[in-house]
Amino acid sequence: MIQAIPQKTSVKPGYRPQALDTDIEADVVQFQLLRQRSNTQRLAIAIGLTRWAKAASLRGMQKANQTKFRERFAQSVLGEKWLPCLTPTNDPAMWTQDPSEIARLLHPIFEQLRIPYYITGGVAASMYGDPRTTRDMDLVVEARREDIFQLAEALGQAGFYCPPGAVEEIAEGRGQTLSVTHMQQLLNADLVLNANTDFDRSKMARRRLEAIDEAELLQVWVIAPEDLILAKLLWGRGNQSEKQWRDVLGVLKVQLDTLNYAYLAEWAEQLAISEMLQQALIEAGI
Repeated sequence: MIQAIPQKTSVKPGYRPQALDTDIEADVVQFQLLRQRSNTQRLAIAIGLTRWAKAASLRGMQKANQTKFRERFAQSVLGEKWLPCLTPTNDPAMWTQDPSEIARLLHPIFEQLRIPYYITGGVAASMYGDPRTTRDMDLVVEARREDIFQLAEALGQAGFYCPPGAVEEIAEGRGQTLSVTHMQQLLNADLVLNANTDFDRSKMARRRLEAIDEAELLQVWVIAPEDLILAKLLWGRGNQSEKQWRDVLGVLKVQLDTLNYAYLAEWAEQLAISEMLQQALIEAGI
């Protein structure tokens, strides 16, 4: 299939490309092409990037140190926090799995336990905007603290490692996030309990089903693009992160014709991030 050649369009003042070394016209063309892809196709691009990055890191560390490359790869790609509990004996190729694979493992568990959830973070940003690599998957779950032991048991039966201390902290009301790892496939996910605020309830209510493969054999729940933009702006209010800002611009540039701007403006005012949203709209050329 021949890809349509994007037409040159005027760029509004203040437009910001995704990288400092990217020409503005090139950036505009890139996003014209990305808008022609589906959410699933953009996710596939991100999956390819993540697999390539992990494979390249694995080859480099294996070549540099034949005896400890697995441990170094675990530390740089999976995170140092997992080193004490990881004793990998499987094929190193398993270490190049992408985070979307964990959705296939977690979705049936949440469905069985009737726990509402949605995927957010870098995976959602890649699906709705500019595809990029990401280390793990972030999910928000609507689970009661008293049910956390049942969830941890189900995850354990499915091959996940759940840190007992983190489970206890959540049950006692002292924690909000459960970081889990599938011990065979070496995949990470951060499960965050949904907060009891109007905005968090709105995000859960507006989640949508999205396919994670071209065959659409599995659909998973993903945060709506407007809520992803707002959540990243809200997080960035106290944390200056270039990556988060690029995610926001990427979603705006790709989804510009489909976004509910009234919803964005209403919640931005309530969350006290109206100025940040306005700046993002300008830099996205909207």
